[in-house]
Amino acid sequence: MGRDEELRAQEVIRARLHRLRGQDLSDAAVVEEVAVLKASGPAVVPVLLDQFADEDETMWALATQALKAWEEPRPIEALVALLRNPRIHDLAKALILTILEQYGLDVDDPDVLGLGINLEDCMEEPDGEDGSGGRGR
Repeated sequence: MGRDEELRAQEVIRARLHRLRGQDLSDAAVVEEVAVLKASGPAVVPVLLDQFADEDETMWALATQALKAWEEPRPIEALVALLRNPRIHDLAKALILTILEQYGLDVDDPDVLGLGINLEDCMEEPDGEDGSGGRGR
């Protein structure tokens, strides 16, 4: 796949995901979307990773499920970089951990969990009522 084709595939997937923002998708719809994402090939991985910087839980769910099902090459380094990013929401980081666990990474390793994730904030204040918006610190 040439660079122009990759960019076109990414734009098609971005537009498709944009239409799904904020929707409460059924399990069957998620499975269908994951199949479309996987069929789009490795060029869409950056688009999937971008979804974790968003504040939309639908996008987090789709990206998580697609990346859990992803074959090689797996974007482990990019996912770890997202864990280190203080602008990524703690719930998104928790979902990233589930992906890394699916890939075989030991997420119980203190070096992994010490990446600025405060899961207690995520669980106790899901709406960001503490003023932090549930973001990592």
